[in-house]
Amino acid sequence: MGLLGCYSNPEIQGRLRQLSDKLDRLAASDAAPRSSVRHDRKLRGGLVPNAIEHVLADSGEAMRPCDIHAEVEELLRRSVPASSIKNWLVKNAQGDDAHLVRLGRGRYRLVQKC
Repeated sequence: MGLLGCYSNPEIQGRLRQLSDKLDRLAASDAAPRSSVRHDRKLRGGLVPNAIEHVLADSGEAMRPCDIHAEVEELLRRSVPASSIKNWLVKNAQGDDAHLVRLGRGRYRLVQKC
């Protein structure tokens, strides 16, 4: 089937007709365009890690991931996946240049810089 052969499909023809009708109704209406909030949902790169470091620095003591998560969401005033917090904690508590110290199961604090 060639590229133009797909337009002979009755289901696709029906959907294209519906889409065309909807676009015509939107163009004819006087309604103001709705703003999309989708772009605002995305967390910019570095926003969550910076918030985690800020929360840990302000605390000054070891914190549990669930407490860090709650503080980060409060600081950013938006929901953040708990997995983002946990993954960042695990990743940055390992290696020679670790930002964090893991003090037992589920307790993290920033490395004390001298």
